[in-house]
Amino acid sequence: MARVEVDGLPEARAALAGLKAAADRHLDQVCADSAEAVARRTRAVLPLGPGAGGHLRASVGVTRQPGMAATVGHGGPRFRYGPWIEFGGNVGRHHSVHRTWIRGGRYLFRMLAMVKPGIEPAMHGELREACRESGWNPRG
Repeated sequence: MARVEVDGLPEARAALAGLKAAADRHLDQVCADSAEAVARRTRAVLPLGPGAGGHLRASVGVTRQPGMAATVGHGGPRFRYGPWIEFGGNVGRHHSVHRTWIRGGRYLFRMLAMVKPGIEPAMHGELREACRESGWNPRG
C-alpha cells in the first residue's frame, strides 16, 4: 500500500479563503457602483414633477443588501405619481389624464439597460484584482 502526502494543503485553503474574501469585497463594490450609476443616470433624465409634492428625482435611491446585491428605486408614498411617470396609464378624475403605457418603463429600466453591458467586464477586472491581492496571478 502506498502512502500519499500533500504538502501545503493548509496554505492552499488559507489562500482560497483570502481569495473568496477579496472577491466578495470587489464584486460587492461593482454591484454598488453599477447601482449608483443607474441611479445617477435615472436622476438626470427623470422629469421633476409637481413642486408642491416634491420632486421624483429626489426619491431615486440605492438600497444595498448583503451579498453582492443592490436595488435602485424611485417613488414611494410621498411620490405616488412615480409609477405613472415611469410606465404611463390613466390617472385623474375619471381617468381623464392619459400617458402612453410603456411596459419596459421610460427611465429606470432604460438606464439599467445602458449600464448593464459594462457590469460583466467590470466584474472580470475586479476578480483579477482580487486574485492579485491574494497572491495569485490570473494571467499565468
